Amino acid sequence: MPVTTVFFDFGGTLLIMRRDRIISTILSEVGYSADPEQVHSAYFSVEPSWLEVYGDKKMTGEETEEAYRKLDAMIFRLMFPGRREDEVDRVSTLMRLGWPRVEKTVPLELYPDALPTLEVLKAGGYKLGMVSNAPPDTVNVIEALGLQRFFPVVLVSGVVGVSKPNPEIFRMALGQAGAKPEETVHVGDVYEADVVGARNAGIKGVLLDRNGSRPIPDCPCIQSLSEIYPHLR
Repeated sequence: MPVTTVFFDFGGTLLIMRRDRIISTILSEVGYSADPEQVHSAYFSVEPSWLEVYGDKKMTGEETEEAYRKLDAMIFRLMFPGRREDEVDRVSTLMRLGWPRVEKTVPLELYPDALPTLEVLKAGGYKLGMVSNAPPDTVNVIEALGLQRFFPVVLVSGVVGVSKPNPEIFRMALGQAGAKPEETVHVGDVYEADVVGARNAGIKGVLLDRNGSRPIPDCPCIQSLSEIYPHLR
């Protein structure tokens, strides 16, 4: 059955992740020297465990914010082992509080292959949607980048209260797009959230592994969004 609909993750797939620079900046401000690459490595190490706890939960905006604070705490523990729990709580709280301020200093930047791929897919008549694990204010980022012209369907976990890999968020996206799962492909950079989550909703998941460092044998893998087209046939 031909593919009619393509869903995308946002951060790390279309948007160059600012998270690593934001967290490293805040950590440095509170006395912990860290570079973005260290943050990036720690994030990918702890995210699967975090998703096991929070991925299937329906959460309010406040609960989502607390869940992300706990993710920050996990990152901090891994980067700076042996710290007392009250220090972990203090720093992770400061990371959350400082995020909006520091975020404004880090420019928004899409990957070079993002807009060309979206333009081709839109011109080709594909329905497009975005399914992202992110805080509620991500909707403002999407609008600031002008991406709403590509995405009539946008599901942000902090808004809808469900996170990937919970298949419910994908089913919500399918409903809004008027799409069938067997005619849909989802592209994202996190195996557990984007491939497993999509698969559990009956959608084909394609892993975007830009560095070629995380080959997964049981799903299609691409290193650039421009490689997606063969997987739509």
